[in-house]
Amino acid sequence: AAQGFIRRIAFLFLAALAVFACVYPFLVQGEFSWLFSASLVLILGISTFFQYYFGITYGMLMEADQKIHIVYGIQMITNILNTLFAALLIHLGGGIHMVKLGSALVFSLNPIWLWLYVKRHYDLRKDVPPEYGLIRQRWDAFAQDVAFFIHNNTDMMVLTILSTIREVSVYTVHNFVLVNLRQVVVAFINPFEAAFGDMLARKEMESARQNLRIYETVVFLTTTILYSVAAVMIVPFVMLYTKNVSDANYVRPAFAALMIIAGAFSCYRIPYKTIVDAAGHFRPLRKGAWVEAGLNIGLSVIAVSCWGLVGVALGTVAATVFRATQYAIYLQKTIIHRKQRIFAGRVALSLGTILLAILAGMLLLPSSPVSITGWIIQAVCTTLAVSVWTVITHLFFYRNDMVLVWQKLMQTIKRKR
Repeated sequence: AAQGFIRRIAFLFLAALAVFACVYPFLVQGEFSWLFSASLVLILGISTFFQYYFGITYGMLMEADQKIHIVYGIQMITNILNTLFAALLIHLGGGIHMVKLGSALVFSLNPIWLWLYVKRHYDLRKDVPPEYGLIRQRWDAFAQDVAFFIHNNTDMMVLTILSTIREVSVYTVHNFVLVNLRQVVVAFINPFEAAFGDMLARKEMESARQNLRIYETVVFLTTTILYSVAAVMIVPFVMLYTKNVSDANYVRPAFAALMIIAGAFSCYRIPYKTIVDAAGHFRPLRKGAWVEAGLNIGLSVIAVSCWGLVGVALGTVAATVFRATQYAIYLQKTIIHRKQRIFAGRVALSLGTILLAILAGMLLLPSSPVSITGWIIQAVCTTLAVSVWTVITHLFFYRNDMVLVWQKLMQTIKRKR
C-alpha cells in the first residue's frame, strides 16, 4: 500500500519537475539561457524521482524495523562516492551540468542498494493485495509534507522572484551551513521514531513519557551546542569562504543571527513531531502546516521589499516558531499529558545560551577574516567552551533528565560490548 501510494507521488513530482523546468528559466532569463536553466533543473530533480520511485518504501520498512543505521550507512557511502566523483569531474574540467549529472547517477545507487538489502533479509510477498485502510491518513501526511516543502523553499523563491540572484547567492552560502547542522541533529535522534511508535502501539505511556524526557534532553543539548557554535563562527566562516568574491556583500550578521534562531526552532520541534507522527496524528495538524507555509510566504513577501534578506529571515523565524509551539502544545494536550511550561523553559535556556554565545563572539573574536587554521582553532575552542557551559546549565536546571540520559548511554554501551 505504501509503495503504491509513494509511486503515485513520485509521478506527481515528475510532472511538477517538468513544469518547473519549463517555467523557472523565465524567472532568471537575464542571468542564464533557457536551455541552461531547464536542463539543470531536470538533472537536479531526476535522482529524487528515482529514490522515491524505487527506494523510499524500503527505507521506511527498515526504519520501522529499527535498522535506520543501515540506511544511514548506505547514505554515507553514497555521499563519499559523490564527493570523490564530483571532485574527479571538476578536476577533468566538467561543467556544472556534468558534475550534477554525475551526482544524480551516484545518488540513484541508493535505492538499488536498499532493494538488494531488503530482498536478502526480508521475505516480502508480492501477491498480497494492498490495504490502503492501514494508511488512511496518507493524504493528510502528504499535505503536511507539501506544506513543509513550500515553507522550506519559500525564502529561495521569494528572493528569486522579488530580489536578485546575488541575494540568492548570499542566502545559499548561509543556508548551506544551517541545513548541514540540522542533518547532524537528525542523525543523532532519527532512530527514536520507530521506538516511540512501538511504545505507543503497546500503550506503554509511562515508558514513552520517560523516553521523551531523554529524547528532549538530547535534542535540546545537541541543538544548543551546535547552534551556539554556529552563531559565533558563521560570520567568520562566510568571510573566509567568500574572501576573494566581490559580486555581493556576504557578511550579514543580523541575517545570520535570525537564520540561526529559525534553524534552532526547526530542531526544537523534532521530538514532538516525531511522537505525533509515530502516533499517526496527521489530520489534526494538517491546517497548522499550511498556516506555517502561508505565514512564511506572507511575511517574507511583505518584508523583503523593506529589509531584503533580513525580511525573508523574519518570515521564516515567525513561521518556524509557530509550528514548533503548535507541535509541543498538541503533544502535551493529547498524547503525553504534562505541563506546557516544560517546553517554554527548555527553549528559554537554549536561546539564552545562543544569544550569550553571539555576544561573546562579538566581544572576543577578531572582526577581520582569519586563515583556515585560525578558524579551525577558534571553532574548536568555541565548541569546548559552549559544550562545558551547556552541560553545566542543563545539570543545574535538568539534573534528573541528564541522569536519565547518562544511564541510557551506559546501558547502550554495555549492550554493544
